[in-house]
Amino acid sequence: MIVRWQKNSDYRVIRIYRDLVGDWVVEQCWGNPNASHQSHTLVDSRQAARAMMLQINREQRKLGFRRCVTGEEQLDFGFDLT
Repeated sequence: MIVRWQKNSDYRVIRIYRDLVGDWVVEQCWGNPNASHQSHTLVDSRQAARAMMLQINREQRKLGFRRCVTGEEQLDFGFDLT
């Protein structure tokens, strides 16, 4: 899952995925044209990752960011995501 917010030239991108050893990861990238940052957080489950994303969504909306609709295709390789 990839979610992007933008406000003027500032952005934040959240990506939720399972790594090669099966851990759930919430990757956050944020910045503007002059600087960028990122972090990776391991969470216990897909539900925990989604809860973290929803909290970030609330925070971004309070700061005036708008969620962007991207044309990125989410591929399903048949992995069990439970």
